[in-house]
Amino acid sequence: MSATRDQVAHLANVSSATVSRVFNNPTSVSPNLRESVLQAAQTLGYVPNKTAGLLRRRGTGVIAFVEVNKEERPYYWGNLRSFDWFFGRALRGVQKAIEDSTWQLRFYSVSTRKELIELSGQCDGILAYDVDTLEEATLFEDLPIPSILSHHLADYPGEHCVYTDNRLGGKLQGTYLKNLGCVSPLYITGYLDTVASHEQRIEGFLSVFPHAKVLDAKIGSENAIDVLLPQLEEVFKTHEIDCLAAVNDLTLFEILLKTNCTMPSVGYDASPFYRFFKGPVASIDIQSGVLYRTACSQLITLLNGGSVKRSAVEPELVIIHP
Repeated sequence: MSATRDQVAHLANVSSATVSRVFNNPTSVSPNLRESVLQAAQTLGYVPNKTAGLLRRRGTGVIAFVEVNKEERPYYWGNLRSFDWFFGRALRGVQKAIEDSTWQLRFYSVSTRKELIELSGQCDGILAYDVDTLEEATLFEDLPIPSILSHHLADYPGEHCVYTDNRLGGKLQGTYLKNLGCVSPLYITGYLDTVASHEQRIEGFLSVFPHAKVLDAKIGSENAIDVLLPQLEEVFKTHEIDCLAAVNDLTLFEILLKTNCTMPSVGYDASPFYRFFKGPVASIDIQSGVLYRTACSQLITLLNGGSVKRSAVEPELVIIHP
């Protein structure tokens, strides 16, 4: 005979309601209590009945992981294959939020508000991936089911939002270089008029180095850095700069690979390719795993009748080579 929830509760010395919360809203239970329940469940061979949980909720038991299509944009980092690792980190965070629950995750892409309304009938809640404009955010307003938006929405006023503070990230870039004694940085960015996160990062950087030299280029496009190389080489020769920063790691890394630059450098995103480089190199980790674990946990809280407030996950400086 299969173990019951009450037996797990008795062994863990908790209430049956606590066992239910562990498997349906794990972040609502303290880590120590959650571990006790999970150990008791493992000892007894208890497996929660997902069908029964679904019937009690009278829903689908599904959380939809939704990405808004961005194919029409002249630049979108998520369309670059070299950024697939970022998606993986985000999913790791979601996995940690739901792995001990009875919720299931399904993936969707949408382009219109109508598609979102139709999707609302196929799931109980929506976790929105990389909503990065206010126009996109409005697509999710007043849906018939709960939703949580992530992650480039520092200026979005809605409560159901988990975001990264890109202005702080830019400030951390500048502070890193300043602490090394640098005084004349070159900051390479692009699409400042259309990508809010890029604009926020440069704002943060300029709060530390208000007179930094800024180069706005079509980063991410084919041969963009090759076109810039002659200009960069001339700047390097004049010694008018003593350090280098970029709006993302891939831009910085391509420059470092194609030039003889060994001056202190800092990128953004903490991508997994940093071991190729020498000299002082750092990056900014926006902690995508933490972002999406937090967002998914907040969504589960809403699905269980709780309330949430907009939340920021602060980026961290990662010193790759001291």
